[in-house]
Amino acid sequence: MMNSEEELERYRSIGRLVELIHHIPTGRLKSYLVQLEKETSEKEIGGSERRHVRVDCFVSVDYTDSEKIFKDYIEDISTSGVFIKSRESFTIGEEIVLSMSISREGSAFKIPATVVRVAPDGFGVSFKITSQVQKAIIESLIESINAQKGHGAKKSLNLTL
Repeated sequence: MMNSEEELERYRSIGRLVELIHHIPTGRLKSYLVQLEKETSEKEIGGSERRHVRVDCFVSVDYTDSEKIFKDYIEDISTSGVFIKSRESFTIGEEIVLSMSISREGSAFKIPATVVRVAPDGFGVSFKITSQVQKAIIESLIESINAQKGHGAKKSLNLTL
């Protein structure tokens, strides 16, 4: 725990950093942000663990923004969202729609999502779940991934999203 002098000095330093940040060109700001995100874990920033457990996977995904259709791979999934490995450039707050199917025979369903994190190798989205059916399908997909991993399956899973 910090004493009041240390805390005051910390807030002065943060204030000065904010002043300096306002004068840095946007391109350099993005570069600094990427560097800071690599060096600082979310646990250190937020002070707590994730609310939803992430499951590592390698799953093909089709998704669309307002103009284009994309095909990439999901790196990890939770009941709240996914991280998509991609070279595409998205911005935080941007809306996309994922087209998901649990099996090859099943009909695809769509789930809207919002970009909540961007990184050099992809982006994270938060699902905009609108029904219990969507929630149940996502939970079933996660269970399926966990079951395949538990049975010695390769990390690359044969699921289509």
